[in-house]
Amino acid sequence: MPKQPFDAEAHEYHFASIIAAKLAIADDLAQPLAKLAQSDRAFIDQVLSETLTRSIVLARIRDYFRNKKTGEVHAS
Repeated sequence: MPKQPFDAEAHEYHFASIIAAKLAIADDLAQPLAKLAQSDRAFIDQVLSETLTRSIVLARIRDYFRNKKTGEVHAS
């Protein structure tokens, strides 16, 4: 019997659609995506055009917004 390597990504959870992914992202960010800046929404669209793998999408979104918030300069 031939042996086949285990493909972990094939068994990982994928969002059913881009809309389902956007709902999960909005839930994770605790705000509607419509309230985000256009550049932030463009980044989300770019990530979702590349993959719908849940762990990858959420990791990239969290990393983007975590680094964005710590790198922002606020007027005083």
